[in-house]
Amino acid sequence: MTGLLLACTVVPAMADEISEVRRLLKQGQPAEALTKIDAYIASRPREAQGRFLKGLILVEMDRPSEAFVVFSELNEDYPELPEPYNNLAVLYAREKQYEKARTALEMAIRTDPGYAIARENLGDVYARLASESYGQALQLDPANKLAKSKLSRLRELNLGASGGDTGRPGTTLQPASGSSRTTGAAPSRGSAAPLPTSNTAATKPVTKVTPIASAEILPEKPAQKPAEAKVDPLQHSSTTVIAERTAVRQDSERGVEAGGWDLLFSPYTLHYNPDKDHKPVVMLGLNKALEGRWFAGGVVFSNSFGQPSTYVYAGQRYVDPFGFENWYLQWTAGLLYGYVGEYEDKVPLNYKGFSPGLVPSIGYRFNKYVYGELDFLGAAGLMFTVVAPLPKDWP
Repeated sequence: MTGLLLACTVVPAMADEISEVRRLLKQGQPAEALTKIDAYIASRPREAQGRFLKGLILVEMDRPSEAFVVFSELNEDYPELPEPYNNLAVLYAREKQYEKARTALEMAIRTDPGYAIARENLGDVYARLASESYGQALQLDPANKLAKSKLSRLRELNLGASGGDTGRPGTTLQPASGSSRTTGAAPSRGSAAPLPTSNTAATKPVTKVTPIASAEILPEKPAQKPAEAKVDPLQHSSTTVIAERTAVRQDSERGVEAGGWDLLFSPYTLHYNPDKDHKPVVMLGLNKALEGRWFAGGVVFSNSFGQPSTYVYAGQRYVDPFGFENWYLQWTAGLLYGYVGEYEDKVPLNYKGFSPGLVPSIGYRFNKYVYGELDFLGAAGLMFTVVAPLPKDWP
């Protein structure tokens, strides 16, 4: 009860501090906003919202190198958040590093396919890359009518390579859909000012910096579905090449935390009260991510009395609980089958081998390939489990 009362006091206080920083930024006082957000971060160094807001303030103060460090560190600590990838791409685009901007935006979209701002920015980056290539082709071959026609089409769409290189930044932060990591207070995603454009020649881009609008807390809404784009024959071949290159990018995200699968294997179970009838317990199973922190799965195992058994379940996983990095807590509940005959009374509420199951667990992520997990089997024992997160696109 004491912890609950403390949480009810701390959360509004955190929201008030963030709101004050946003107010200062909106009123054109970025230096004062930076001082307050630094104090906020000092007391909560792992809280993502404050760090993200600091990045926005540094951009507003025209300190892009420091903002670059902030967003890069957020990418490392919270790879499931698309907004830092998008804003990092904005900084790359300002420096005309369009390939790096493209990579960052593809990561943002891979993290949240419904992030419309990142998709729009990626389209603009593709257009700028295309404009540069067409401009270079015209320098090498001024009589190339086809290249002139393509460049003209880009100018007609106001997607020339000059101007508007800042892109559209994400100005509020929320965990990506399906994420199981907690990042602290995170309002829903807002939008920023649209991307300015011009028709200046593609070979001589001029950077225009648009100030990033201060973020407003908006009602939470579902991810936007990007509009379908119609590709005309003129653009088809280059678009296909880009899509193919994107499809073969390495995916660093794995397992349930990335929306995929976990492979489970338990070679040993410790019994609190050993019995002469006990046999070695070996378990093999799979987990599949669902929405939010939810996942579902099933295991097959040889129970403590050598009987083939199975457990089908759903549950939730909480990553980095209470600020403890690399740890996670989870629980599962479902239907257990396997304790039959003379061993029916070894599990509660057993009816012809079927009984309810509830398993709380604590785990540690050694790296992205291997986790270790302890599963608490009520008053019976403790199961030691190895978890292998599978690639996101498996199977």
